[in-house]
Amino acid sequence: MRRLEGRVAYVLGGGSDGPARPGEALPMGNGRAIALRLAEEGATVVVGDLVAERAEATVAHLATPGLAVQVDAADPDSCRAAVAAALAHGGRLDVVVGNVGVSGREPLKVQSLDDWAFADSVNVRAHWLTAQAALAPMLAQGSGAFVFVGSTAGVYSSRRSLSYEATKAAQLAVMRHVAVRYADRGIRANAVVLGNIDSALVRREFGDDPGEARGAVVPMRRQGRPEEAAGAVAFLASDDAGYVTGQSLLVDGGVSAAWPSPPALPATPTAPEATA
Repeated sequence: MRRLEGRVAYVLGGGSDGPARPGEALPMGNGRAIALRLAEEGATVVVGDLVAERAEATVAHLATPGLAVQVDAADPDSCRAAVAAALAHGGRLDVVVGNVGVSGREPLKVQSLDDWAFADSVNVRAHWLTAQAALAPMLAQGSGAFVFVGSTAGVYSSRRSLSYEATKAAQLAVMRHVAVRYADRGIRANAVVLGNIDSALVRREFGDDPGEARGAVVPMRRQGRPEEAAGAVAFLASDDAGYVTGQSLLVDGGVSAAWPSPPALPATPTAPEATA
């Protein structure tokens, strides 16, 4: 399928930072899988990442000619410059995917100001600044699609990180605002809300193991794959979702539909002094 033929897409967070899956030559994160899928669908793809080499590695594997852009999501000027570079490269912007994100590990009792501020700058501010910069050319051409890559942590509490949960919830609020405010001017905005995905970032943060424990809480009894997240993004970016806006598409293997949600794992004793 080449649903995005002739269109220009910018993927913020399109590199990959973490170990590869067994037998995988190119470490696959959600952003990289999304960029590859959009190119397979015919789009010209601009890939932004904090580390230029990671973006370049993604671009080297695209099915269509692309561009790698170094972007620091925590820097407002860098966010705006990356959008300008994407627009200059493609001459227009049809699809913007906001995939960048940082996780936290602190619950309310020990939540720090620095961790909160950093999570906000990347998980929320970078997305609205990127959308703001891309909005004007989209409005001028009368069309455009935003897809924000969210997390079930923004909908359900994992009890792990207050800053992550709060900022991923705020990211969905940005999506809804764009969708409602500009729907009558040809702009759509949606989100994929991801559950347990076997991405390079997850393997880096939580360990490079086969993921049986992570998959055990999922009704499907497995983790999702970045390629499955990318398929959902490609749908929302395409005309097949032409009457879909303001929606959060849960890609979680059924976790959000289960009761109790998620299914409980056997309890692991925790020392009281180690529990925040």
